Amino acid sequence: MDAHIPLIVDRSGTILNLTFNNPSKKNALNSEMMGAMTAAIEESSNYEELRAIVIRGEGSIFCSGADINTWEPEQLQLLLKTISECSIPTIAMVHGACLGGGMGIICACDFVLSEENTKFGFPEVRIGMIPAVILPYVSRKISLSKIRELFITGERFGSDMAHSLGILNHNNINDLIHSIEQGAPEAQKNIKSLLNSNILSKPINDRDAELADLISMIKKGSECEEGINSFLEKRKPNWVK
Repeated sequence: MDAHIPLIVDRSGTILNLTFNNPSKKNALNSEMMGAMTAAIEESSNYEELRAIVIRGEGSIFCSGADINTWEPEQLQLLLKTISECSIPTIAMVHGACLGGGMGIICACDFVLSEENTKFGFPEVRIGMIPAVILPYVSRKISLSKIRELFITGERFGSDMAHSLGILNHNNINDLIHSIEQGAPEAQKNIKSLLNSNILSKPINDRDAELADLISMIKKGSECEEGINSFLEKRKPNWVK
């Protein structure tokens, strides 16, 4: 694969594959890679038939973190925000090692799968840095008490611990994609938008009123109508191929 291409973009049916392509530097996140991935994810919203984005790494490891010589915190922030706010499900396929900024990438994703011997960690503290940019996304997957330990020590850990922490949440990519494709695509977009909102921090009355309004709106939509009719008629809904 051409080493000058920072990101390999490959579409397979309803799946968009995005692969970091900087294997000689262990897929360290440089400006070109982050810019290319941000643009590709933003562009994905123009293709209604897409059902998931899969993020991978070329070579022996998934991602060694940010390239300390070239990275800009604002660019990583934009990439993580773009992944998190992507309207379709995002899946990280991790192998070899996932460190530093790479941990931010996978924690911004909806699903994370890993090969058995993958190593994870936040090594920033061992070079006098701190994992500040990725904290908001890591805190969505890991408790603050465990983050404190992992950030301060910088120790690496394996797939078993990653699973127990709640970072890993599925085993087989084909089974996961099949499960995603059983769900209604607009409903999944609404779920992602709901989970990215601040609804749970609102006063109870405001929260409940907004949630009721949301359900009332969805019930009137053609997708929900198709889903209910297919259930009553004992057939597959039209989004299941």
